[in-house]
Amino acid sequence: MKKLIAALAISAFSFTAAQAAELAEIDTDANGMISMEEAKAANISEEAFAGADADKDGSLNAEELASVSN
Repeated sequence: MKKLIAALAISAFSFTAAQAAELAEIDTDANGMISMEEAKAANISEEAFAGADADKDGSLNAEELASVSN
């Protein structure tokens, strides 16, 4: 059971690290959020952006970015 918990924790960390790397690559102004302009520059469609913006604040955080489907 301990091995399972450790494996799940490592998997969650890896996913988070991948999200952070993707965010950093697209986030050209380094504010921790992806704007519509940054998304467009990364070839994310307006429709995909709007669908991923769960809190409807006009920007994507790492978790929202991970849910983008072009």
